[in-house]
Parts: sequence; structure tokens; C-alpha cells
Amino acid sequence: MSHVASLENGKLNVPSMKSKFILLTALLLFARGCDIYSTSLWIFDHPSDEMNPLSRLFGFDWRILFLFNLLLTGLVVYAFYYYSFRYVMPTLSSHPEKLTDFVSALYFNEKGKIHQLLYKMPENKNVWIAHSGYVLVRVIILASFLVTMHNLCQYYEIPVYNTYREIVKRPLWIIYALILLSFVFFSYRLWKNEHQVYKSRFVIDPH
Repeated sequence: MSHVASLENGKLNVPSMKSKFILLTALLLFARGCDIYSTSLWIFDHPSDEMNPLSRLFGFDWRILFLFNLLLTGLVVYAFYYYSFRYVMPTLSSHPEKLTDFVSALYFNEKGKIHQLLYKMPENKNVWIAHSGYVLVRVIILASFLVTMHNLCQYYEIPVYNTYREIVKRPLWIIYALILLSFVFFSYRLWKNEHQVYKSRFVIDPH
């Protein structure tokens, strides 16, 4: 079965995928750069205010955090490259009508196991890698810009943002919630699109 995101009238649209890959990868690198720069402005003056869980829980300094960010970004770019140019949706042994059954079959080869995504590595790791690339490149871009805005507004003491912080008390919780919601949204959108493509191909070519 052809790649879901590159299908155009049933044909593989490689130029479109290449453009999306270049655009989103460039945006990811720019967003990560903005995040690192804005974080450095604040943290070098207020090192005790670092909110990164790796720093708070394990005491990692900025050098280790920088290397970790490079590694994470590299892995996401690789997974997104795999999704864009190598991923092929697997042919399922059944033809699930429900979205949850379809997702379960994609990851675990049978329905009724979608809840295992919360605590278990999927059996179809190629699907997991490709989907992770699609979702995480978008989530990290959004998260990076949200954190950048937070850091810059905090560093330059923007009055409107100071008022907002006083109202919500913990603005980082809002950011974390938006990141989680974006992860759910992009995952759902990907699953729904692939399900629609699978059903359309099943109707056209049941074999």
C-alpha cells in the first residue's frame, strides 16, 4: 500500500513529500535554535530556574542538555525522513472498520490492543518509527515556539505576559498541556488519514 501522506489520485507524490520534509525539518531546526537561545538568556542569569526535567531530576548541566537536544533532534529528523520516503503502510490480515481496531492492527497485528500503546512497544516497529517521525516533528516545533515565547516574555518582562502569569499562576503547566494535546491531535489526524486511505483501497481493490 502506498504512503498515505504522498498519495495523489492513487500515485506517489514524491516532490510534495520532499518539499514537506525540507520545510518541516528546517522549521524544526529553527524552532530548536530559538528554544536553546531563549533558554540560555534566562538560565545563565537564573540557573536555579531551569525547568527541564533532565536538569531538575538528574542535575544535568547545559552541556549535557545541549547534547541531548542534538541527539533527540537527530532521531526525530531520521524518523521523519523514514516516514516521508521509506514508510509503506502494512497490509493487514483483517479489514477493521473502527478506527481503534485499525490502529491496534497497525501496531500489534490484531484488534483490541490499542491500550497497550500506553505501556508496551508495538510489534510493528517500522510503523511506530514512521508515525513517531510524523507526530514528533510537529509537536516539537510547537513546543519549541511555546517555550521560546515563554522565555523571551519572561526575560524581557513583557507586562502583558506578567499579568498572564499572575492569572494562571503556573504558565508552564499550560504549555505542557498544549504539548500533550498537540501530541494527541497529530496522532489522531495521522491515524484517521491512514484509516481512510486503507478503507478506500479496500473498496477499490479488496485483494
